[in-house]
Amino acid sequence: MTAWDQQANDACNAALSTLPEASNPSGTSICYNLPVLNNATGAFEADLRLYQVSTPTGEFAGIAPQNIEVGLSYSGASVSAVSAQTASQKAVNAAALAPRQQQQQQQQQQQQGTGNPNLKLLQTYLFVGQINKDKMKDGPLTMAQLEALVMPVLTLKAVNQQGQTISTNVSSNEAAFVTGVFSQKIIMSDFNLAMVAVMDEVARLKNGTTAFVLPGVQLLVFPVGLVITSVWLAVGLAAYGIGTYDRIMFREQYRRRAARMIKGNTARI
Repeated sequence: MTAWDQQANDACNAALSTLPEASNPSGTSICYNLPVLNNATGAFEADLRLYQVSTPTGEFAGIAPQNIEVGLSYSGASVSAVSAQTASQKAVNAAALAPRQQQQQQQQQQQQGTGNPNLKLLQTYLFVGQINKDKMKDGPLTMAQLEALVMPVLTLKAVNQQGQTISTNVSSNEAAFVTGVFSQKIIMSDFNLAMVAVMDEVARLKNGTTAFVLPGVQLLVFPVGLVITSVWLAVGLAAYGIGTYDRIMFREQYRRRAARMIKGNTARI
């Protein structure tokens, strides 16, 4: 846990030191990481750190950072707070089952010293959690699904000078999974995966690996709609043609009758 604490602290400092100010009125930001995750059972450990980034503003103005409480809720998991000693023992027991970061990454994630000078670590929280069993029953989950289940909604609460409870949500995109589990993996959504597939196909078209097929000249599926439209078009044309033919024949008959009537009224010499 001593090595993990130093590694997480360096990674969080590097991620948050570039922020000029916090994205919420409390002036604080969250650094959230997972030192251990068991992909088979859904058990995990979470490291949550609260940092002072800028001066509190708005309704949080004048509230001391130590009076701010951190709340987190999961959509598909549950956690309980533990001490560093308990987390250390659990990490030893689960180390063989979950991916861990190499100690050499510590030197790569050192703070550069050119970031926010007001950055200060306020509090560290350790949690042991479990992904809900109903989420794990459908078989192995992808990394994207696991990340969504272990990513909490973070809320900061405090009591102002008037005795009112105030709260604000904290963006987890500022420093989440900067070390530990998920830090070395790029988790993409289905849309991003589709975009990558499209880009790969375009690259194969450029280098000639895949033959170019002009779109719109081939029917790749059975044209049910085209068949139905063609049938209705044929019925409409037939009805219109029959009606036009009947009108032409009626006009000719009328002309012949009119001609006979005029001819019949003409006096013979």
